[in-house]
Amino acid sequence: MSRRNERMIRVIELLADGEFHSGEHIGKEIGVSRTAISQYIKNIQALGLDVFRITGKGYKLSQAIELLDLARIESLLNREAKGSVALERIVTSTNDVMRDRLQNGYTFKAGEVLLAEAQTAGRGRRGKQWYSPFATNLYLSMYWPLGRGMSAAMGLSIVVGTLLAEAIKNAGVTDVALKWPNDVLVKGKKLAGILIDLEGQVIDDAHAIIGVGVNLSMPEWLATPIDQAWTDLQSELTTKLNRNEWVADLITRIRSGLAMFDEQGLEPFIKRWLDYDDLFERNVTLTMGSKNLHGIAKGIASDGALCVAIDGTVKHFHAGEVSLRYDTN
Repeated sequence: MSRRNERMIRVIELLADGEFHSGEHIGKEIGVSRTAISQYIKNIQALGLDVFRITGKGYKLSQAIELLDLARIESLLNREAKGSVALERIVTSTNDVMRDRLQNGYTFKAGEVLLAEAQTAGRGRRGKQWYSPFATNLYLSMYWPLGRGMSAAMGLSIVVGTLLAEAIKNAGVTDVALKWPNDVLVKGKKLAGILIDLEGQVIDDAHAIIGVGVNLSMPEWLATPIDQAWTDLQSELTTKLNRNEWVADLITRIRSGLAMFDEQGLEPFIKRWLDYDDLFERNVTLTMGSKNLHGIAKGIASDGALCVAIDGTVKHFHAGEVSLRYDTN
């Protein structure tokens, strides 16, 4: 991390308590003049944090934020998992950073995790942008080896989606639903998504980098650039979300679930997915390139494929963009 970014992170850490901090105090803490602070504040605002200034009082966040605390997260994990989580404040994207480290010779263990407070180039499916403001959401990537090659990855998003939906429900959220293959919805609004990058051979050793993005407490200004209905976890809860505790719980669930997947395959997760299936028995349109197919969703197959009844015949699809179809007649 550059010296400038280190200083910017230190300013955020100072302001995280939601109290006023004078420019003089901030300048002394990070080793710059008081007049240079305004540029750091502009950079922090560009990350999605709302900072304001009052003459005579100094700078203040509009509300206190809970920064990710690596020591706290690791204290909540199993003893065997110590040292298996890394935290970066700002990255391009957690998936990209983890892939780069693999390509540069770093050896990950199964279940190792990279967390970030913000992403400057977050990605969704099909190259869509994933908006990633600082310290308000969750950006997580987990490494998982595929000893039987990429063929073992069939249904991986089904497993992770199911575990993610269960973690959200366990936090106290109702009306949680899953949209094949990788979106988590609440009341029809997107709350979380999964992006899985696979590398390796079809039948030889391969690995998955499993990216998870969860809206925990999205700033309202992002309502305009996001082109679909969304919500965040805090908005769906009646109590204050403990960000670090929830992240630790999610990591534990995903690691345990993936170990089960390795041993038993997808079968144990099929029914659990169906408990949240947002598309089941609904009219859908499946878009594959320039082709649109219309039918009725019939759940998922034993390999994670989407089942759609088209003209009375149930067909299985492993790819495509699915949406609900509303008949007008």
